[in-house]
Amino acid sequence: MSSDRDEASTLIVRSVLLLGRRLRAARAEGSVSLSTIAMLATLHRLGPMPAWRLAQEERLQPQSVTRIVAAMERDGFISRSRSEQDRREIELALTPHGRKVLSEDIRSRRAWLEKAIEASLGDEERETLMEASQIMLKLAYVHVEGEPGQE
Repeated sequence: MSSDRDEASTLIVRSVLLLGRRLRAARAEGSVSLSTIAMLATLHRLGPMPAWRLAQEERLQPQSVTRIVAAMERDGFISRSRSEQDRREIELALTPHGRKVLSEDIRSRRAWLEKAIEASLGDEERETLMEASQIMLKLAYVHVEGEPGQE
């Protein structure tokens, strides 16, 4: 039983890493960093938030986020403003330019993926892939006890 679990987890890790590599290769030449894209996507998905929460959502140290946030603000991808709930706190929010950059990045990867699905998968496999994608999203957002970066 344990070897079946080991084999399944190895296959999942391998396929996710390989597909991730292919999707990164589909990005436009000169695209912004993947860290920046990840943070823009988080701000898009969850809305404005303070830098400490962005660090928590991205599972990064606050010091790492500070450097990336400064660059994102300099490039016009995000703006800073006082929180309506706590005037002492500064929130980060996507700008229209940040939304455009995120959208273009997603569009280029989506185009490659749609072509790859069309060229290599039948209808039943596409359905299975959609079901598996929902399950993988569930796994991506689970918090496991003892996980690094979790208190």
